[in-house]
Amino acid sequence: MRKTDVTQVVDKPPIARAAQYLNLGSELRGRKKRPEPKTILPKELRRESVTSNVCAPILQRMHGIKTIDPVRQTGLNWTGRRIATRSGEIDDLVLTQYARKNIARQALDDTQDGSVTDTAVRQLAIGMLDNNPVARCCAAYGYWQATGSESAISVLKNAVASDDEDERTVAAHGLAKVDIRKVRNLQGSAEDDRPNTPPQPIRPSMTVIIHGTFAKDANWYRPGGGFHTYIKQNVYPDVYSGNDFYFWSGRYSLADSGLKRIWGKAANKLVSWVNAHPTRKLRLIAHSHGNNVVNIATQQIQACSLIQLSPPVRSWNLPNMANVSSNRIFNIHSTIDLVVMIDGGAQNYKRTAVAASERIRKIARFGHADSHKGRKWKRKNVPRLVTSVCQ
Repeated sequence: MRKTDVTQVVDKPPIARAAQYLNLGSELRGRKKRPEPKTILPKELRRESVTSNVCAPILQRMHGIKTIDPVRQTGLNWTGRRIATRSGEIDDLVLTQYARKNIARQALDDTQDGSVTDTAVRQLAIGMLDNNPVARCCAAYGYWQATGSESAISVLKNAVASDDEDERTVAAHGLAKVDIRKVRNLQGSAEDDRPNTPPQPIRPSMTVIIHGTFAKDANWYRPGGGFHTYIKQNVYPDVYSGNDFYFWSGRYSLADSGLKRIWGKAANKLVSWVNAHPTRKLRLIAHSHGNNVVNIATQQIQACSLIQLSPPVRSWNLPNMANVSSNRIFNIHSTIDLVVMIDGGAQNYKRTAVAASERIRKIARFGHADSHKGRKWKRKNVPRLVTSVCQ
C-alpha cells in the first residue's frame, strides 16, 4: 500500500469506504491473530474500548472538551453535521473526511517505514470511528481479523441491536465469524426446521416468500409485512398469506458441512410445506441464504421460476433447473453486498452450470436488504422483469 492510499480511502464515499475497509481486512485474514499492536496504532486508538475512552482523547485534544456522554456505537451522538456531547453540540471535526485525513497522515508520519500490514491495521482502526455505521462495522470486522482485538467486537455487538437491517446484518455476519455463540439470540432452533403443516386443497398458482439467515423473526416477509404487502398488491396477488406461512430457523454455521446440514433441514421443511400446499404453478421468492434453502429444495419440488434476492451463491449448491419450468433464475441484488462478502459467497451464478438461466437486475449501489424493498422494485422495474414468465 502506498502512502497516498490511506488518503484515497478516506476520500471515498461511505459505501466505498466500507468496501475498502473490508478488503483491507481480508488481505490480513490468513495472518495469525496477534495482540493489539500498540507500537504501530495511533495513540488515540490503543485502548480496548471504542466508546468514550477512544473518542474522548480526540475531542479533548481537538476541542478542549473534558467529558462526553458515552452513548451506543462510537460514544458520540451523530446529529447531522454536528456531534452531541455533555457540553453541547460541536461541529463534526472528528469524524469528517478532513479529520480522518489528518489522523491518517499523523499515523503515517509516526512510522515512515511502516509495513503494508501496519498501515492497513492503522486505517482499519481509524475506520472504527467512521460516521457511517456500515463502514464502521466493516472496519471493525477487518480490524478483528488482523488483531483479534476486543474493541472491534464491541462495535459489532452494539450494531447488532440497530434498527437498520443492513447495519444489523453486516454486524451479525461479522460477529458470527468472531464467535458463532455471540449471535445465538438471532437464530431460531432446530425445532423451527421440522415440518408441521397439514395438507390443503390444490391452488391454481402460488408465490412463496422465504427469509434468510438471522431473519426468522423479521416482519418484512410475513403476511402483512412491508415486502409481502407490496408483492401482494403490485406483483403477485397469489402470494401465500395464511397464518401457517413458511419460515425456517435462520441458523448459521462457519463450516460448509454445518451449512449443508442446516439448509438441508430447512429445505426438507420447505418440501413438506409445498407438498401440503399443492399448486399447479409455484414461484419462490427468497432472500439471502433462503436461496440456498430453495436450491436444495428444487432437487425434490417443481417450481415455475426462482426469484433470488441478494443470494450468497455457493458453487456446490446449485438449483436443479430441470425442476424449474421457465428455466429462469431472477437474481436481484446490489452492486456491493457486504453481507455476501463477509459470508464468503458469490453474488451471481457466473461460471456455473446454471449461468445461462440467470437474469440479473442491480437494484441499488449498496445494501443487502434493498432487494426486498418495494420502492426499489418499483424504481428498477423489477415487477416487469420477474413477471415476464410464469403468468
